[in-house]
Amino acid sequence: MFKMNFRRIIVLLFVIGVFLFNLNAEVNIIPLIDFGMLQLENDNYLYSPTGNFQFKYQKGDDTEVKGPDVIAGSLSYGQDIFSKNITACDETHFHKLGIFGKLVSGKNTFLLNLDDRGVKPFESYKNIDGLLFYARKVIDSDSTKLDIGGGLAATDTGIVLGGIDIFIVPLPMIHFSYKNQIIDTEMEWIGMPDAIITIFPQSMFRIRSFFALAGFDLPVDLLGDIALCFYPFKDGFLKDLASISFGASHEVKKFRINTENSLKYDYFTAYGQISITALTIRSGYAFGGRQTVRTKAEKSSREYKGGFFAAIQAMYKF
Repeated sequence: MFKMNFRRIIVLLFVIGVFLFNLNAEVNIIPLIDFGMLQLENDNYLYSPTGNFQFKYQKGDDTEVKGPDVIAGSLSYGQDIFSKNITACDETHFHKLGIFGKLVSGKNTFLLNLDDRGVKPFESYKNIDGLLFYARKVIDSDSTKLDIGGGLAATDTGIVLGGIDIFIVPLPMIHFSYKNQIIDTEMEWIGMPDAIITIFPQSMFRIRSFFALAGFDLPVDLLGDIALCFYPFKDGFLKDLASISFGASHEVKKFRINTENSLKYDYFTAYGQISITALTIRSGYAFGGRQTVRTKAEKSSREYKGGFFAAIQAMYKF
């Protein structure tokens, strides 16, 4: 039975692929792998392997076929593995699963995102983060783009009212981008807000920064990354793809122990990075670490010494 179902899925994917490739459209398939290592305390290491499969269909400008302009999606699975037991819990393996979908038709955008994280897959609704959003484009020029909308987010907000955890909240959806010769910025509020700002985007030396919220427990959940980037190629296809960077960041890693307890690490880093887009290697030192354990009754934090970290990411575009 499994072989028959698998065969039908392969045939269906083949038929869909042939159909899409004959629609004067651009179809991209991007597999991506990511592996990270972070030294915590007492020679304890956190290993984070992840695999991601992305798909994007974009209708050609000259095609007269009716239907969505863009269909995009991704499926990812990874694990966070502690080399030793940690003081907060007896678990050493945590899984994470992500599903993302995007549909664009004219000025309308629909988004769906689901993330499941915890010791056991789909153990509880508390382990699942869900987003369902709609937005409409109101500005669309060469330099400025703006989409505005809203939707619902089901997530571990960290907000407790009257002893009740608040998991479902209405949120706006905003996507704004602006670029010129001095600055290139992109800001999104899809669940949690984030922003990418690049100073001197056409220069060989660029200042890249990233800011985001990982939750509502401020200032701990505030993510930040700023780096000085050198792009050695003045011309050719590697002009904006190959770079060497030196920077600093504040990172947050969250783990759901069970339906009542959660664990969080936040820390600062200083790093160096080499990237050609298809392959990115980052390494440095993590310091100023803090471990936070949240139960239904209380939240406690303690500091810990950091250590070295490294991450490698590889991808290929078909």
